[in-house]
Amino acid sequence: MPTKLENDVRVAFDRAIEGAISSEELVTAVRALVRDLKTQGRAPESVIVTVKDLCGLSRLTVASDTDSSVDFSDSKKLSDIVVSAAIDEYYTGSRLNGRRPWKGYSSELEDLGSAR
Repeated sequence: MPTKLENDVRVAFDRAIEGAISSEELVTAVRALVRDLKTQGRAPESVIVTVKDLCGLSRLTVASDTDSSVDFSDSKKLSDIVVSAAIDEYYTGSRLNGRRPWKGYSSELEDLGSAR
């Protein structure tokens, strides 16, 4: 049985697709769910799969070698926003020895240089 937060994400995604709510409201629901799942000790991969399932998104990411298959639909844009928000929320405030893996290696190298 889905929790209230899971139901909130499912409903928010459907309403955002319909244009009944803003993407910010959807992101707020996703972030609340991610915080809850993280406090339960769920791994980031599991959290992303849960969010994708609730939004009816494919668990697979397909790479393409041409730009002709790029999807610019509102649904695709919202799915990208949802996944990005889930990743961002999972790692917000999470610092291991000053590392910020979501920011990229150049930032990490800068951090190491300033720590010396």
